[in-house]
Amino acid sequence: MTQEPAEKNGLRNAWGRVAEVYGGMWAERTAHITGRGLDLLAPEAGSAGVDVACGSGHTTAALAGRLGGGRALGVDFAPEMVALAESRFGGRDDVTFAVDDAERLSLTPGSADVLSCSFGLMYCYDAAAALHSAGRTLRPGGKMLQVVWGRAANVWWVPVIELIESRAEYFSAVCPMMFFYGLPGVMPRMVDEAGLDLVEQETMQTTMSFPGVDEAVGTAIQGGPP
Repeated sequence: MTQEPAEKNGLRNAWGRVAEVYGGMWAERTAHITGRGLDLLAPEAGSAGVDVACGSGHTTAALAGRLGGGRALGVDFAPEMVALAESRFGGRDDVTFAVDDAERLSLTPGSADVLSCSFGLMYCYDAAAALHSAGRTLRPGGKMLQVVWGRAANVWWVPVIELIESRAEYFSAVCPMMFFYGLPGVMPRMVDEAGLDLVEQETMQTTMSFPGVDEAVGTAIQGGPP
């Protein structure tokens, strides 16, 4: 059995530590972005859906709500996140949650009609493996949604990464590829290398709303893996 990289295990632990606050600080504030992605995904009624890197379960629940009688499975590699998602949404008949690894999903090949991954790919230790794994999980003709951050210069919380690395003298290994996948041409190339077809790509410029500066700073510092 191949030993897991220390950085990946550290990232899992980091997500576990912020599980209780992530949903309110981030998932709810980015729901409109993910919602636009689900609009493009446009799943058919009765579809079987999988939400990879489900975190607090918000995207899983949103996906399930669009399946018209279908069911959505949310998976995450952090057990604390899965437990939290179950506590929030587990009472619904159309969602279930499980611990699983995006880079090597244990699901039956071809078992999903649609697959979503919202703000998850950039946290994968091996993003190419995650795309291949997602492709195997989809049935022929199935559809996948990947939501990633865009250019670093356009993302409001980028200075927090610089702050952590300079003031704390800690290289934020969580973030080296954070904005890479939003660069022009990167995702189309990766999708092609995974043997998948790019149907549509959209760049979205939008905002996240906070009642004040203090809450915005607190969210940026306390609400994510850094």
